[in-house]
Amino acid sequence: MDDAALIAAIEAQLLPNLPEKIGVAVSGGGDSMALLSLVARVAQPRGIQVQVVSVNHGLRSGVQDELALVSNLCATLELPHHVENWQGWGGAGNLQGAARAARYDLIDRWAEGAGLDIVLLGHTADDQAETLMMRLARGAGVDGLSAMAPRRQRGGVTYVRPLLDITRAELRAYLKRNNIVWADDPSNDDTRFARVAMRRALTQLEPLGLTAKTLAGVARNMRQAREALDWQTFLAAREVAAVHLGAVRLDVGRFHALPSEISRRLLVHAILWINGGDYPPRRGGITAVQAAIAEGRTTTLDGCQLTFSGDFLWVFRELNAVRDIRCSVGDLWDNRWRISGPKHDPMLQVGPMGDAALAERPDWRDLDLPRGALLSMPAVWKGQTLLATPVFDDADGWSAEVTGGHDAFFAALLSRR
Repeated sequence: MDDAALIAAIEAQLLPNLPEKIGVAVSGGGDSMALLSLVARVAQPRGIQVQVVSVNHGLRSGVQDELALVSNLCATLELPHHVENWQGWGGAGNLQGAARAARYDLIDRWAEGAGLDIVLLGHTADDQAETLMMRLARGAGVDGLSAMAPRRQRGGVTYVRPLLDITRAELRAYLKRNNIVWADDPSNDDTRFARVAMRRALTQLEPLGLTAKTLAGVARNMRQAREALDWQTFLAAREVAAVHLGAVRLDVGRFHALPSEISRRLLVHAILWINGGDYPPRRGGITAVQAAIAEGRTTTLDGCQLTFSGDFLWVFRELNAVRDIRCSVGDLWDNRWRISGPKHDPMLQVGPMGDAALAERPDWRDLDLPRGALLSMPAVWKGQTLLATPVFDDADGWSAEVTGGHDAFFAALLSRR
């Protein structure tokens, strides 16, 4: 692709709805350096402000040289450049995963402080292909094999990936034509990392036609299939599911009549919506849950409990998952509930009702919820003394509000599209 074709590809992804200013995440590597140059050529003639951020993970030598390359290009383009530093690696767990999570957290905060709604990322067709092959090796299903989203909402920031149809080789050629220097991360040659090993394997598959663009196309096809399944799950949920005080109620008869994949997706969505997780349960865990449901057994998964009551299957927060969670009145409890009330005593805390609080509510059945669901709902405590159970209507001025609700539960089924 020549420069004009690359610029046109960027314009097709970004226009006509660009805001007055955008952010670009740039590491100094070839992909993000090409992105920065191309975005500047699209945005600056239109008067759109571009701000640049880099994240220094502090994990290896040579980073300062890479950051200097970014700063030099920003100076040439007359763009502001900000560096965020991460110092959170303790040496345990998945290094690449921890670094990725930290990178997004730091960029989130930077964007918020800079008043940015959109941040651009430099993922390419090669990244799509590598991710597809890694997940294929793990036996992933439709969701796992789906392409990265061109746009992803995270808090108040929309992350946009305008290079997903462009290969790494095409971007390197652009950089060479325009005399832009970039850095190659030495970790990209470290085959201890699964992605690096897969990248090398893909070079052996190219003569067979399994190129980055071909595999990225497969990922896009799988994404379209996923969107169709999401839509069918949404339609099924409207017939089968309801939300009551943060718990999900499923009509057992209608639920059992659903195709296995649709019922699986509905369960995954209910669990994620309740526990607030970023990633779905592993397929083996959901398969075990489906088997328990088929046998009419209560089961748990990822901090949620699933139990039968009458003609309904209920999905709600498991008490053990919130037993030790405490927060002040007014703060978000379990990332879902906000308690407000007439007292502003700093000694008051929000915690789960548990058996002690529920024992003082012989009328708990009036809420039409399984007992287990109520055990994990919030109450107001002063030490070991119960002050209020705000989920009940007669809570003496106390109220409990759960984030989202009936409509939000259904909307979330389609939000990742």
